[in-house]
Amino acid sequence: MSYIINNYNREQVAIVEDGTINTSLDIKLIGKNYAGYGEAQNENFVWLLENFANSTAPSRAVTGQLWFDTATKKLKFFDSVRWRIAGGSEVSNISPANLTEGDLWWDSINKQLKAYDGSSFVLVGPQGTGSHLTQMRSRTVTATIGTGGATHAIIEAIVNDATIFVISADDAYELDSNSSITGFTVIRQGITLYNTHTDTFPGQTQSSHRFWGTATNADRLGGYVAGDFVLNSDLEFDTLVKFGDVGFSVGLPNQRLWVYNDSSLVPTIHNKLSDTIVFKTTTGVTTNTPLKLVGLDLLPGIHLTSNIGSSTLKYNRIFADSMSGTADQANSLNVGGTFRIASTAASSGTIVARTSADETISGVNITAGSIKANFFVGTATAAYYADLAEKYLADEDYEVGTVVKVGGDKEVTAATFGSRPLGTISENPAYMMNTGLVGGTYIALKGRVPVKVTGAVNKGDYLIASTIPGVAESTTYVSAHTNFIFAIALESSEDLEVKIVEAVIL
Repeated sequence: MSYIINNYNREQVAIVEDGTINTSLDIKLIGKNYAGYGEAQNENFVWLLENFANSTAPSRAVTGQLWFDTATKKLKFFDSVRWRIAGGSEVSNISPANLTEGDLWWDSINKQLKAYDGSSFVLVGPQGTGSHLTQMRSRTVTATIGTGGATHAIIEAIVNDATIFVISADDAYELDSNSSITGFTVIRQGITLYNTHTDTFPGQTQSSHRFWGTATNADRLGGYVAGDFVLNSDLEFDTLVKFGDVGFSVGLPNQRLWVYNDSSLVPTIHNKLSDTIVFKTTTGVTTNTPLKLVGLDLLPGIHLTSNIGSSTLKYNRIFADSMSGTADQANSLNVGGTFRIASTAASSGTIVARTSADETISGVNITAGSIKANFFVGTATAAYYADLAEKYLADEDYEVGTVVKVGGDKEVTAATFGSRPLGTISENPAYMMNTGLVGGTYIALKGRVPVKVTGAVNKGDYLIASTIPGVAESTTYVSAHTNFIFAIALESSEDLEVKIVEAVIL
């Protein structure tokens, strides 16, 4: 008959069949009439005696089971969730999980002991991290016989093993050799900073250690007592402060800026070392440089930034022999030595200006922004380039000379055999129509243009779209391709590949 094995709480943990060994736990459970049971039974006793000593935790632990961790040399028990140390603290370089309130953890990285309060870790000590001490430490020091030889209670502020300042309630005394503190010779009543000596520089710290913040008063400034300065009483300047005509200078030891009245009693600001004087202002947290005096020139501090006057605060007149730059307004313009005004009318001797309103002239509607003139003479009477082109929306970015037709996702696409081409992608249109079409491509509709052609071609051949998209070919079968001819070749080529041929669009 099988054995039913229960734990102390009378909960079933295993069933052991007759003549078998059950290994569901970390010890062997021996069934009735199992031959050779002595070895298993004795091993169980040994394992219990040594508390399953191993560097690896037992894999089938039950609540309350003990295990001696040979890796850490610590006795641990299983709490039904994890193995916990039976005595001492957890040792780890990361915070352990599943602890209970009061458990200790030795932080092996920072060399600190910490206690778990049920939700987080509380530092026990030391206050410094790693191998360095950081804390406020109370201690007793001894003064030299010359300063009484008595003991004194102090508080040391230690950061990273270094004492930064000392707090003392007693009158000043010198430390004897048995109570030496690096950076401290004499301890004064109150707070004494590191490296504050008493002889050559009384009351001055001879290192970078400082009190930072606002103080309401000070005994000294730069080592000098307050009485050494100009202000030694409740002095207030309630009248004009005057300097002699010699003025004052800024710069020591070299005089750099000199403010004075010169020999003719003209107030003068003089740069004694260079040719530049800079004027600065502050806007919020930004420092501005609106003006520089450089040599004989009056210059702005930054290119294209400062203004002279404003829309609401203007100078009356600016006098100059000549001005360079852009003006918003002008009454007239110097044309060949004669100042001429602008006019929207076709008036003799005026500068052309665009019209400001729509109007009708000789039955023709003229929109605002037009130019009135009797006749334009010059480049407008001729075109430098050869073709007439109009903007269309193309479905791709085609190269110059590509043959296109109406179609595709947009308005035009590459033409193929059997289609009637609209024209070709223009390189330099002589006349550009529909210029306002955003994203459009100029298509040559008439005139002389470069055309992509495949196969041999002779001057005078008619051109139609080939089987290669966007490429033309010559044809001698005019009657068969009348509706597909769009151009005539202006040059010959024996090259059978795709090339550019000059042609005229019909």
